[in-house]
Amino acid sequence: MRGLLEALHCNVVDLGVVPDNLDQTLSTLTMAASAADIILTCGGVSVGEEDHVRTAVEQIGQIDLWRVAIKPGKPFASGQVNGVPFLGLPGNPVSAFVVFCLFVRPFILSSQGVQNWKPLTYQIRANFEWPLAKGRTEWLRAQLHNDEEGTFLSLVANQGSASLTSLVQADGLVEIPMGRQVVRGDTVRFMPFSGLLT
Repeated sequence: MRGLLEALHCNVVDLGVVPDNLDQTLSTLTMAASAADIILTCGGVSVGEEDHVRTAVEQIGQIDLWRVAIKPGKPFASGQVNGVPFLGLPGNPVSAFVVFCLFVRPFILSSQGVQNWKPLTYQIRANFEWPLAKGRTEWLRAQLHNDEEGTFLSLVANQGSASLTSLVQADGLVEIPMGRQVVRGDTVRFMPFSGLLT
C-alpha cells in the first residue's frame, strides 16, 4: 500500500498495525483523522468477531458504503471519520490491491484535481475458460501472450485472494461481468497494470 500511495505522490503517515481491539481501533482512527487528509485502512472491515474497523468508524463518523459486488474485494467500506474521508480495504492482499486500483486510486486522483481519469482498457482474446460469474463481477489476474493470430490472455495459476504471487506473475486484470461465462476464444476486457499504476 505504501508503494502504491507514494506513486501517487502521497505523504504516508503510517500508524502501524492495530491490534484486534475496538478501543485501540477507535483511538487510532481518531489519531488518523487529526493527522491525515484521507484515512486508508487494510483489514478489519468484514464480519469476523475481531473485525472492529467498521464498528469504530460508525461510532466516530459514518459508513456510506459497505460491500461491493466484486470478487475479490467484496468487504470494501467508505465513509468519514470526524469529517475526514475514510476508505477501508479488505485484508487479503489481492483483494486490497484490486480495491485500490478500482476505487482508491481514482478517489485520490480526483482529490488531487485530476479530472476524467479512466484506466486503459483493451478487448483481447481469452485463451481460457471461466464459469458463470454469479452474483459479483470477477477480476482475474492474467498474462499477455502473442501467437500467429495476435495477442491473447491466459490466467495465472492461482486466483486466490491471498496469493500475492499471482499479482507478480500477471500483466493486468481481466473483468468478468456478473452473469457472464467465458469460453476460449471470447473477447474480454483487459486492464493492464501499466494503465492502473502509472
